[in-house]
Amino acid sequence: MEGNEAIRFRLLRNTAEPPAPDGSPCAFGIQDNKGQLYPPVTRVDGMLVFDFELTAKDGPDPDKPVFTGPFASGPRDERFVYLAWPRLNGQGHVNRAKFRLTDISWAQVREAQRLGKVLEFDASNSRAGGGRVAIEWTLGEP
Repeated sequence: MEGNEAIRFRLLRNTAEPPAPDGSPCAFGIQDNKGQLYPPVTRVDGMLVFDFELTAKDGPDPDKPVFTGPFASGPRDERFVYLAWPRLNGQGHVNRAKFRLTDISWAQVREAQRLGKVLEFDASNSRAGGGRVAIEWTLGEP
């Protein structure tokens, strides 16, 4: 049993444009599990950055944590984080993109903690309608 562990994450994206724009004016940000939107921070190189924290807990698979916290959406065994582009007129979303957490192992969590790094994914090339795509979370600088 691994216990409950706070883990730092980072999503990156090179543009605020939605993967499949429909021309509607929209906001952009990471969406928490209550539907609240949080905008990115822009790095000096122009990359949009979302830093957030989740808690890793034991789950049914001893090699894989279950993530909880305000940015963990979806059922226990299929957790993900959302980037969202809600329409400014309040009529739904232009698009949302899910970035799966289920591909992360306890070994990756431990390595990130040992090295003082974040688990990071560059979502710049994500597109709409990709289906279930494995996400390769890598170690990023704090």
